[in-house]
Amino acid sequence: MPGPGDAAPPSSDPARDRPPAACCAPADPRIARRFDEIANEWADTDELPEMVDVSARLLDLLRDAPMRRPSVLEFGCGSGGLSVAMLEIGAARVSGVDLSASSVRLAEARAAEAGFGDQAIFRVGNAADAEVTPHDWVILDRVVCCFGEPDRLIERATKLATERIGLTAPESRGWRGWVNRPLWAADNCWDLVRGGCRGYVHDLRRLEERLADAGFRPRLTSRIGLWHVATYERSPSA
Repeated sequence: MPGPGDAAPPSSDPARDRPPAACCAPADPRIARRFDEIANEWADTDELPEMVDVSARLLDLLRDAPMRRPSVLEFGCGSGGLSVAMLEIGAARVSGVDLSASSVRLAEARAAEAGFGDQAIFRVGNAADAEVTPHDWVILDRVVCCFGEPDRLIERATKLATERIGLTAPESRGWRGWVNRPLWAADNCWDLVRGGCRGYVHDLRRLEERLADAGFRPRLTSRIGLWHVATYERSPSA
């Protein structure tokens, strides 16, 4: 799956300098192709992509990792920026799943370079149906926007997260929602013309209802720009 938590490589084309937020329905081959191209450009440099601001804000909401020492599963891990940062602040181990094989190779290199090669496992796969075991925390960082119908991904996350889910998504409510919908529609037109893939602004009220039905309640909530950033804790009775 795409690596929406990582920045795109420097480019003279402003459109390519945008963070890779938009993508398409599950297993669409254009997702892997697009992010393979981005990751391959980074592979030709001595640098690794830095986390974008949205991912960094989610990391701020997960700063209790040193006390909780969680195992963390990230869907759409990209080049591993957020996953490795979780290890750096105290997670016990991380697993990442991404459709882009080139992004997964970068994630493995990032973990090894940071000294966490033994605590990180990254694999190529579709987050909606990848064979992974339950983890304490599951992270969905700018990945629900990749699914035309996100219920399957949310359901997977609620079944695999024993304690907490971290989520970032384009805000659909209030004035941010009014801005996001035409903005993403315009981006989609441009991306599809260039052979890219589609992104979605989903109804966050509905997504949170699905989380609540599975026993997950909001713990910490924030916004950055036009993005919703939040963590959801499983209630003891769930």
